[in-house]
Amino acid sequence: MRRLWLVFWRMGVAYLFYPVMIGLMVYITIHGYHWVFGVGIIAAILILDPMWGRIASNAIRMWRGRKRG
Repeated sequence: MRRLWLVFWRMGVAYLFYPVMIGLMVYITIHGYHWVFGVGIIAAILILDPMWGRIASNAIRMWRGRKRG
């Protein structure tokens, strides 16, 4: 039963992460907060979502592996 709740928790986080972040961006835009809060949300997305780390590591690997000529 514990594994089932773990699955539901992970799926909830996966499906709600970007809608919550988009909602925060809309909220700070509507209320006119400083642009630094938007940058903070974007930084949080890049840090907390592991897919961006994989994309960056693959891009670095491809950039280092290219032939110069």
